[in-house]
Parts: sequence; C-alpha cells; structure tokens
Amino acid sequence: MLKYIWALALVILMANSQAQSTSAPYIKGIVLDEEQKPIFGASITVVGSKSSTVSDSQGHFRIHKDDGHEHMVLRVSALGYETFEYPIHAHDGELLKVTLRTYAEKIEAVAVQGTREEQKSAIRSSLSKETIEASKGKLAAEVFANLSGVSLLNTGHSVAKPVIHGLHSNRVLLLNHGVKQEGQQWGMEHAPEMDPFTADEFEVIKGAQAVRYGADALGGVLIARSENIDPNAFKGRADLIGQSNGRGGTANLQFSGGINRIPQLAWKAQVSGKKLGDIRTADYNLGNTGVQELNFSGQLQYRRNNSFMEAYYSRFATELGVFYGAHIGSVEDIYARIEHGEPFEKYDFSYAINAPKQRVDHQLGKLKYQQQFDSGLALEAQYAWQQNHRKEFDMRRAVSDDVPMSDMVLTSQALDLILRYKNHSVGLNAGTQVNNNVTGTGTTPIIPNFDSYNLGLFGIHQFQWNTLTLEAGWRYDFKYFDAAGYRYRFNKEEDVPEQYLLEDTRQFHNFSGSLGVVYPISEKWQYKSSIGLAWRAPTANELYSDGVHHAAAIYEIGNLDLKAEQGVKWVNSISHRAETWSLTADVYGQLIHNYIYAAPNPDSIRQTIRGTFPVFSYAQVNALFYGADLQFDWKVIPSIKYSLQASLVRAKDQSADTYLPYIPSDRLQHAIQWYFGKTDAAYLKFGHEFVAEQKRFEAGTDYTSPPPAYHLFNAFITQPLAVGKQQLHISLAVENLFNTSYKDYMDRFHYYAHRPGRNFILSLNFKF
Repeated sequence: MLKYIWALALVILMANSQAQSTSAPYIKGIVLDEEQKPIFGASITVVGSKSSTVSDSQGHFRIHKDDGHEHMVLRVSALGYETFEYPIHAHDGELLKVTLRTYAEKIEAVAVQGTREEQKSAIRSSLSKETIEASKGKLAAEVFANLSGVSLLNTGHSVAKPVIHGLHSNRVLLLNHGVKQEGQQWGMEHAPEMDPFTADEFEVIKGAQAVRYGADALGGVLIARSENIDPNAFKGRADLIGQSNGRGGTANLQFSGGINRIPQLAWKAQVSGKKLGDIRTADYNLGNTGVQELNFSGQLQYRRNNSFMEAYYSRFATELGVFYGAHIGSVEDIYARIEHGEPFEKYDFSYAINAPKQRVDHQLGKLKYQQQFDSGLALEAQYAWQQNHRKEFDMRRAVSDDVPMSDMVLTSQALDLILRYKNHSVGLNAGTQVNNNVTGTGTTPIIPNFDSYNLGLFGIHQFQWNTLTLEAGWRYDFKYFDAAGYRYRFNKEEDVPEQYLLEDTRQFHNFSGSLGVVYPISEKWQYKSSIGLAWRAPTANELYSDGVHHAAAIYEIGNLDLKAEQGVKWVNSISHRAETWSLTADVYGQLIHNYIYAAPNPDSIRQTIRGTFPVFSYAQVNALFYGADLQFDWKVIPSIKYSLQASLVRAKDQSADTYLPYIPSDRLQHAIQWYFGKTDAAYLKFGHEFVAEQKRFEAGTDYTSPPPAYHLFNAFITQPLAVGKQQLHISLAVENLFNTSYKDYMDRFHYYAHRPGRNFILSLNFKF
C-alpha cells in the first residue's frame, strides 16, 4: 500500500515542479475587507490581458505582467463584495493593498466556500485544531465523540457510531463535505463510512434540524468539511501512525495546490490506509477483531469573479472482523458466556480477518455551483451521488465462508437548490434511493429490496431588532417507499416455516418548523434558544427484519405496524468567551411521539443453523429525552490550560413510565495541558474520563445488568522538530494508561467481552 502512496507523491511533485518552472515579471498585493481582514479566493485579473490569479488564505496574490507594461488596469472581485477596478502603477515586487467593500445588500451567511449554514440560532460546538490533530488515525465516530454532547455506541472495538443526546443511527445526520451521508446506517454496528483524514473541521448542531436538512435529523447534525484550497501554494502533509494495541497503524498522504496556467483552479488529492490486528483487553486478546482500510479522495475548486464551482469524489473501503466470541452455538452456551462475562477461549494474536466479518465499499461524488448576483441574490446548486456496497460474512457449513450472508448495494442521488436574498433563504431537496440485494448468498436478506423517493421544500427567515436575532423556518417533506422481497413466516397448521413474497408500498409526508433567538447579553455573554419540529419515517429494517444480523450477532424482528416518529426538541444555551476562560452550558428536552427502538428480549433466544443469538424486537412508544452538556476551558496561566466536558441524558417511555434501553450514562472528561515550548505546538496533556454506571434501566428487560462505573486515564505529548524550513511533529499518546479492565454499557458486546486495554500511539506528521 505504501508504494502506491509514494508513487502518487512523486507524480504530484513532478507535476508541480513543471508548473512552477516558468517565471516572469510580476506584481504582488493583498486583498482586504473593510475591517482589514484578508479575503480568500478573490479573483484578480489584468484588464485586456490573460493574466489572472486568486488570493490565498491570507489575502495575498501574485500576478504576472504578460504585457510587459507598468501601467495597467487591475480588476479584483469576490463573492459578496463590490468589484474593484482601477488603473495602477506598480514595479516588480511592489506590494499593492486592495480593499473591497461589501454589498449594501450582502447576505451575511453567504460565503464562496459555503462553510456556514443559515441557522444562526442553532446550538453548535466545534473541535479545536489541537483536538483534531491529536485524533488523527481514529475512527470518524471517535473524532466526533470529542464534541460536547456526543458519545459513542460501540459494537466491539472497530465499529463505533456517534450518539447525540441519546439518539443515533438514522436520527443523526452526517454531512460529509456538504453531502448527507447515505449508507446502511440503520444498523447499530454500521459505522459512518468516512475517512476523517479528508476533513479539517468537525462540528455538531444539537437541535432538531429538520428544516434545513430534511427528515431524520431528530438528534442533530454532525458536519465534517475540509478547508478551502489555496491555488497559490503547493502544500502537503504526510502522517504515519503506529499503535501497540493491534500492532499496526495508519498512513496518510495529502497534496494540494494550483496550476499556473489556470490560476482560478485549485486541486487536492489524498490517500490513506490502515492495518490492525486483533485488539487486546487488559487480560486477553479479542479474536478476529482486526481491520484494514484503503481510502482516497480528490477535489477540484474553481473561482472566478462571483462564481464558484467544486467537484469532489471519495472512496472508503474497509474490511473488519467481528469478535469470534459473539457467535455462539447453543442456548446454554450463550447464557454461560453472559454469566462468565468474558470468552472461555483464549485467542493468539493474528492479523487475519476471518468470518464473521464485514466488507464495506462507499463511494461519494458531488458537483457544486454557487453564484452571487449584483442584485444581492445568491444561488447554490448541488448534485450528489453515493453508492454503498455492504457485505457481511459468517462461518458457514454448506458453502464457503467467502460467500457473503448479506450482500446489499444502496445507490443514492440527491439534488439541492437554494436561493438566498438578504436574510431569507428558500430551497428544494430531492432524492432517490435504490436498495438491491445481490443474489447468490443462499440466504434470505434481512431487509428487502426497496425504492425510495423524497421531495422537500423549505424556507429560513431572519429578523433583526437591535441586538436580538429571530430566526424562523418551515419545511414540507413527501416520501414514497416501495419494498419487495421474500420473507419467512411460521405456518402454525403445518408447524413449519414457509416463504412468501412481501410487497409493500407506503407514503409519508409531514410539515416541520423551527424558531430560534440569539441574544448577546453583554460583550462576553450570549444566550441562544432553539425549538424545532422533526420527523422520521421507519426504515426497512425496522419494518421488515426477521433474521440474523450477522455483523451485530443478534436476531432482529421488525414490526409492520410502525408509524413515523414525530419529535419536538428545545435547546437553550448560554456561553461566555473571555481571554482566560470560556464556558458553554446547554440544557435540552425532546418529546418523540412514536419513538422506535430495538428492545432486547431476555425471554427469547433464537437458535439457527448458524448459531444462537439474542433476540431484539422493534417496538414503538412515546418517549421523553432531556439532559445537559457542559464545556469549560480555563487558561490558568499562559502555559497551563484546564478543560472539562460533562454530559447527562435521561430517557423514559412516557406510556409505561419506564426507562429506555441503550441510553448513555453520565460521563465527565477533563484534562490539564502544559505548553512547554516557545509556541503552542509543544505540549503535555493528562486526561481523566469517568463514566458512571447506568442505573436508569428496567430490571428484567436485558440479558444482564449494566456494567459498573469506570475511570480511564490518558496521556499525550507532542513536540515539533525543525527539518529545514518545515516542521516534523512527533506525538506520543497512551490510552487507558493504567490498563484498566472495564466494560461500557454502550458497547453491544459488553455481554461477552471487555473494552480495549492500554494502547501506545506514536504519530509522525510532516507538513510542507
């Protein structure tokens, strides 16, 4: 794999060297706004000449004087600003300063890169650059879990799903480079198919964001995006990460730059790979828990005057093993293992990935266009295509283990159109999904083939009264769903199962709305409040499942009587920003009518020819979720920083006045950080995480009681070293410092095994 990475590096370096080989007389300058802040992506042209370029992230530009004259007319334009056109007189090397004025009717939320959405009142939280760099090499969900209010739902070590305020899977929307991620995310063990190396920014929106993003976003929205590409500078980074637990590591290589002959065009190319063997707990190896990945992405951006175009493509491919101990032969054995709490077998370390296992290939492509008109009107259009190919393998008697038990191809297409004018936006979302089960598996698919079509119309409007901002939104969605596939049912008269053809067509439609306020209490204190209505149609697995879900090692039973979920969520946030300390406290409550969940049925164990599995059945109740998040950062002295995160979630079935299963328990994370170098790039950090025992559960509704509380300690140190004019960053992290043996209630395998033990991670990062 590494030879392909370095071959790509050589090709790009040669291309860049050729592009930079020409030289000519030039002038240089800087483009600023009225507040004297740099403008990125401004288009600079010499009138009557072919010379043109764009400003970099610091507003700087350099343009060749092809005509050889010192007197020329320079035209500078940028999205949202008035075009600058003025005769100039400049000698080679002289620095010009160009200040652009904003449109009188400029829309504040519109920027050429489109990195901020309209919803100012949304309760947001984002990761710092330090945290993102320290998280390199981790799973996408693990990176998001550093955000306040986000936790994890695990299926063993190599599968993790993000949870926002107790909600996960189809209730959490992931925006991957501006595209709504569409995969088989209905499964609790189906992790987001995204390479975190492709993104530079990670953010969570905690409200019910159905107005802007459509149905399903009851829990909130997770956003992963990359920074804008600077066409005037060739940049790159190389990451090499090794870890002791799993005896493997991750490599990443990334380049970006421009082309001199097309100065408005910027490009980026990236490739990464991962290889890990079996994970070890504090006391034993977890057999068949290795993982391997090979991912790549490419991006093009073109800016000219008031228009912007972007093309993006990525491929994420992973193969990962499912813990041997989760697939059990008999009813007696499964109860014995649950009582024992850990595997009876002892596994030697191995890199082999055998059945049971998952193999997932996810492709994503998008085309985006933005245009700012002189009238102040802005248009944004985006088309996205995705294909998710998931295979799940199990140990088989009659056929080879290389034949998958499940083989599903989900193809999604989406079209988004948005018009913005002043403080108002209206938009349209249209999409299709086609799910096909590939034949030849020799089994009945756990979900049938289906076609799904959806159309949504929305509007967002902002109003300003002095310092108070009021934001209101509306939305209407229509969804058509058509499913067909062979299923099994039990013939009571003949006392045998029989196969039949299921054909089912459903239509869903609903209105959504939101209302939010933003009020700056003072220069340092701000209050936000947001209330939103959202809804979600039941998914194919919730309706039709009746079989073994191999990757989860459970038997799932669907419910044809399920109705659409409807929820209202109210979030209140107060924040303080000062030079030495900052604080954000969020309090929320959410009522979900017809809440759908998979309930463990401890009175039923299903024995099949492929093993014995716990039974999970889908049910529907009226649920109430409420809780709070706290984020606190304090610069004790210039060289020492303290940070704290805390969260709690409560969730109850209102009808029966009972607690819901698989809700995160109370948790607290805090750390102290010492900067020992001349810059903030060198620091030592000690962290502590406490997760309480989940005592809010109903006895007799699960196969075992939730595991006890636990404490984890972590350490991290990083140091930059000068390599010529560049820097090599060396980092060493130790996770689970004291090799604690523990289980987590939010791990679906806590019945059979413990969580990973101590892990040393050595990271080398070279930027150039």
